[in-house]
Amino acid sequence: MEMNLLDKTEVWIDNVELDEVNLTDLATTLAEVLGIPSERVLVVDVREDHITFDILQRELEAERFFGKRDAILAALETVPGFRTTPESDVHSDGVLGMINLPLEEAPAVLAGMRDMGAEIRARIAKRAVVFATGFEVEKGYIEDTNSPYLMEALGEAGFDVVFGGILPDDRIVITARLEAALNEGRGLILTTGGVGAEDKDHTVEAIQDLVPTAATPYIVHFKQGTGRHVKDGVRIAVAVTGPSCIVALPGPNDEVRLALPVLLEALAEGAPQEVIAERVAGVLARKLAAAAAHWHAKHAAEAAAAEATEAAEA
Repeated sequence: MEMNLLDKTEVWIDNVELDEVNLTDLATTLAEVLGIPSERVLVVDVREDHITFDILQRELEAERFFGKRDAILAALETVPGFRTTPESDVHSDGVLGMINLPLEEAPAVLAGMRDMGAEIRARIAKRAVVFATGFEVEKGYIEDTNSPYLMEALGEAGFDVVFGGILPDDRIVITARLEAALNEGRGLILTTGGVGAEDKDHTVEAIQDLVPTAATPYIVHFKQGTGRHVKDGVRIAVAVTGPSCIVALPGPNDEVRLALPVLLEALAEGAPQEVIAERVAGVLARKLAAAAAHWHAKHAAEAAAAEATEAAEA
């Protein structure tokens, strides 16, 4: 299971003997024991009888370091010029301190943490927040029909849901507000609006800033630069990060109502973000395609009728 090191990434090896030891070899050896790339371990301090390493990553699988004290010392002693003593020890602040966990206790501790983690994830998954977007909602020019609907529907589906407020048409602010929702432990973060092709639409891009691997499929394409379309289409976004899922839906209420049941079904199945995005985008794209076909058929019929009238009058 992945554990956040919470910026406590230094590991000290105390009471050792050093004699022209190669620091790169030491860092590489520690990286091998921890099962991470060698470039993510650096020696940052060397004293007479101790050496300090820094782990250059924010998260590390618990299985890679729990109870690994003896394995680390034994591996480092294979590096020429590095010798342990009866008093040698490995220690670290924060989570990495579990390196010193007795090896025989590690499996039970890990199992307990997995159970606790699963319980926490289940609780977080049912904590939702709903955001509206756009100056037209913020200024009260239009009614926010989406947020009340989503809050009621999510509540009926068993979610503990709150209204997060209205997001402005500002990419940086949107990113910050969504990140705050993540830090609050919201498992489902829903936004409506701001996914269009105009220059004021920033929700999808803000989510990508926060989660670069977000799935962002198109639901309709436009010719970029025509009319108000500065982008080449309308996209939604689905981003799974840790125990949380961020979803950006379009603004029209009928589209939100169409998308929500599909979204909830995919979440209940534990589908990956790409599958969730594909299903939600699919139902919206089919709706828009049908509307476009109806519009073209209607106007074609009107044009044919007009031509027939002109011909009869002639």
